[in-house]
Amino acid sequence: MKRTTLVLEDGCMDAVRELARRQGRQISEVVNELLAEGLLRRRESPTPAQFELPAFRMGPPRVDLADRDALESAMDS
Repeated sequence: MKRTTLVLEDGCMDAVRELARRQGRQISEVVNELLAEGLLRRRESPTPAQFELPAFRMGPPRVDLADRDALESAMDS
């Protein structure tokens, strides 16, 4: 088993400490269990469906985008 140092928010540490106290277990046991549950839940959760933007046919272009003068004229009208 490897040892490491975790930097936890005060609220998380307080909750883990309280859970360990109520269950009569060591903090490291509780943290290991919570991490394992969280990792398993992440693996099992479906990946969210990708958002797709709608596409529309707009017909042929009315101006040549490479022609600056024509483009400026179309934008002014």
